[in-house]
Amino acid sequence: MRGFGGKYFSLAAILASVSAVHLAAQASRMEQLHKVVVTADKSPQDLELTTGDIEIISGEELEEKGITTLSELMRYVTGSQAVQSGGAGKAASIFLRGLPNDKVLILIDGVRFNDPSNFNGPQSEHLQLLGIDRVEIVRGAQSGLWGSDAAAGVINIITSKQPHAKAMLSLGSFDTREFRSSVANSLDKFFYGLDFGFLDTRGFSAITPFGQDPRNFEADGYTNRSLKGKLGYRFDQGKIELGGIYINAYNEGDGYNPTTYAPDPNSKNDDKFRYYATYANGGYTFGQHTLSLHLDSTKTRRNFLDTAWGVNYFEGRTKNAELKDLYDYGVGTAQLGVGYQRFESLYNDTSGKHGDASYDNPYGFVTNKNRFGDLILSENLRYDGYNDFDNQWTGKVGVRYEWQRIAFLANYGTAYNVPNQIKRINPWGKPNPNLQPEKSRSYDLGIQGYGLKAVWFKERVKDLIDWYDPDPNVFGDEQYINTPGTSTFKGVELSYHRALSEALVMELGLTYLSPKDDKGKELLRRARRKYDYSFTWYPTEEHTITLSGYYVGSRYDIGGVQTGKYNITNLVASHRFAPHLKGFVRIQNLFDRYYQEVYGYGSEPRSVYVGVEGSF
Repeated sequence: MRGFGGKYFSLAAILASVSAVHLAAQASRMEQLHKVVVTADKSPQDLELTTGDIEIISGEELEEKGITTLSELMRYVTGSQAVQSGGAGKAASIFLRGLPNDKVLILIDGVRFNDPSNFNGPQSEHLQLLGIDRVEIVRGAQSGLWGSDAAAGVINIITSKQPHAKAMLSLGSFDTREFRSSVANSLDKFFYGLDFGFLDTRGFSAITPFGQDPRNFEADGYTNRSLKGKLGYRFDQGKIELGGIYINAYNEGDGYNPTTYAPDPNSKNDDKFRYYATYANGGYTFGQHTLSLHLDSTKTRRNFLDTAWGVNYFEGRTKNAELKDLYDYGVGTAQLGVGYQRFESLYNDTSGKHGDASYDNPYGFVTNKNRFGDLILSENLRYDGYNDFDNQWTGKVGVRYEWQRIAFLANYGTAYNVPNQIKRINPWGKPNPNLQPEKSRSYDLGIQGYGLKAVWFKERVKDLIDWYDPDPNVFGDEQYINTPGTSTFKGVELSYHRALSEALVMELGLTYLSPKDDKGKELLRRARRKYDYSFTWYPTEEHTITLSGYYVGSRYDIGGVQTGKYNITNLVASHRFAPHLKGFVRIQNLFDRYYQEVYGYGSEPRSVYVGVEGSF
């Protein structure tokens, strides 16, 4: 276990041995998290009043650790894992409690990022974390509130509404250039926000034979331009807000040799990704009622530019309208909501063939929460109607009990995942219009206090949708089917957050996972054990140093190949030159550890980035 020996933790030992400096504001960061309100119940709540297993990562933490993308963040979060097929912009998969990417619902300020035309789930590799207030991660089955795609949980990326103006420029390894700017302010009753990000890198080879250096092959670059904006008006009893999100990414990738059909690190397989979203929010409070209206529309386009045969274009569209009423009845709060969603997908292939699919989803939900002294109870129930397959009832119940400074948590929830539209029409084989939703049940028990949190969880998924080839010698008879049996995901999450002194903050995490299919076989690309750690030191008012990383235990890929047993350590150091100007250095993979998250695909070697950030 080389990752936890000698030199890997020598810097951490130095940090821990340094005498403290009086910087209470910075060191109390972990103690302030309990005051942050979350949207786990589709309404603002104090974290201490929620029953679920929730993780909150503040924008300040992201900055101190040098984390700029969602897929990168999920490598550090206890209870989650992420793998990527190469460097920046290459296909990434998030595993939340071991459940795969397509069972994780990702939201940006409440707007769905999941693409109904992508059967692998949301493309988190393109999500730059710009102007972030916090990222909320709610684990466990959440369909009772959010509907489909939330069997593993929900990740909600919330942008900052506090007045600020800042810009950042950095340069680094692989000819990487990055620029970010973020501004938010109010003018009387009007408020606005605008975030822009630009990332361009030459990168390194995506496909890389195991054991070889990805820098020795043709580089596969990546360019991302992201823009988010909002404009609103506050009045005495409510507010109105309009906003939009735009992501335009160009990714260089590798494909297969046309003669041997073997993976070729010097081939060309580029693609374009574009995401458009608009939304409107309105709220009005009268008496004990708070009425809220949310409208949004999204479109995702993916072009595969070098495809010689097969599908070369996908497009997914979603529309959502939701009206809800939150009622405070004294001894608790109740919420009633109704909504309508529409999902559309289409594809084109190189021969001119095309296909499309759509379905409508009217829904309604009710929630209730009560507090009786130190006891908190919560319940929610949701009904989803569909025009193409069985309607769904899902729900969740939770309890939280406070004793002294210790909280006990318990939750039970049900969830479902509708069949992906592209899987139903299946451009690579035989359509299956009879696909039915996957169904899940999740349980978790937890205890937390004095900076320590321990959670046991279990989730069972039945009617899992999988690829089926009845005769390998016949082309075109392949299809997706609901497989009989139940897959089981269970494990333990341990985390410890503590300010060791007024100048040193420590975070430690351990995830133990047992993911098995219906035959009891271990599922691929999930590590049984993962450790994550972070030490943030404030030696003076002008300096911040963060050492963070993670250890991935035994993990297997296709063919039983071992891709785990490595430790990655990163270092970020910043110096404030003036009240509104600071510089920073970020070193990824500090000890240049060789690893592959996906067998046959390169991962980032040691890289160095330097930058400046100004605030106004």
